[in-house]
Amino acid sequence: MLPLAIVLGILFCKYLHSLVNLVPVLVFFVLFFSYCGLHFRRLKIKMINVVLLLTHLLLAIVAYTLCYVAFKPVVAQGVLVGVICPVAAASSAVVASLNGNREISIMQTMLDNFLVAVVAPVMFAMAETSADISFLGSVLILLSKLTPIIILPLLAVVLLRRLAPKFAYKLKEFEWLSILFWSVALLLNMSATAYSVLNMGKEFLNEIFIMVVLALVMCVVQFMLGRMIGKRFGEVIVGSQALGQKNTGLGIWMAYTYFSNPLTTMYAAAYSVYQNIFNSLQMYLHDKKTQKNTL
Repeated sequence: MLPLAIVLGILFCKYLHSLVNLVPVLVFFVLFFSYCGLHFRRLKIKMINVVLLLTHLLLAIVAYTLCYVAFKPVVAQGVLVGVICPVAAASSAVVASLNGNREISIMQTMLDNFLVAVVAPVMFAMAETSADISFLGSVLILLSKLTPIIILPLLAVVLLRRLAPKFAYKLKEFEWLSILFWSVALLLNMSATAYSVLNMGKEFLNEIFIMVVLALVMCVVQFMLGRMIGKRFGEVIVGSQALGQKNTGLGIWMAYTYFSNPLTTMYAAAYSVYQNIFNSLQMYLHDKKTQKNTL
């Protein structure tokens, strides 16, 4: 489904890009069905969470500094937005489908998103943001965008378990729907990404090419580094998704909001394609291996 969503999103971007505002609703259902099988007592902050948070922050600083020295400011700003971008809320659905630790992944998602809400405004100010927004205003804006997506599905599952425990237990059988909703969200995100790239203009091809290449390099680096950290703690899948899968939709919004040049969105747009191709391949190989073991 995921490769098909990418292809269809690109092919029909002219007709689907305007529906991108539906993505938060789709992500709500991705998380809702993913949370249905959650063991709430296992939601604890562990050392792997701390290490991943610090690594995320350090990566953003290093990547921005190197790109600022080597390339034009717009390239460095685009890379900064893409790297500081928090882990995608839907990453827990991928972790669950790959038989990873869902509880650690969800805790990482919550911690990372709140970290970004506080740290990103400071880093954008250092990168000479064009937005006339105070630090407190920036934090509140980011929290207003991040918190509902992560917390509301969790609250919905908690209430359902309190009010209708039998129905809530039955919903565990439909966890596979989280991947279906994620595929539709991916379809719309891809359409918005493709539409943005096509309308950027030929005069910026050099900068676009640089950011597309950098997005590929950083995608490989972040997934590999995440796997290395995860392996140290016995959580390879969690570590890989925590550093590798980004909320690129939020990244594109941050680029538009905090920097005046629309070119800054290109890194996040390209990264969105790479991370979803990687996850599609990873899930395909996992399913193939599972099927082979059951024969």
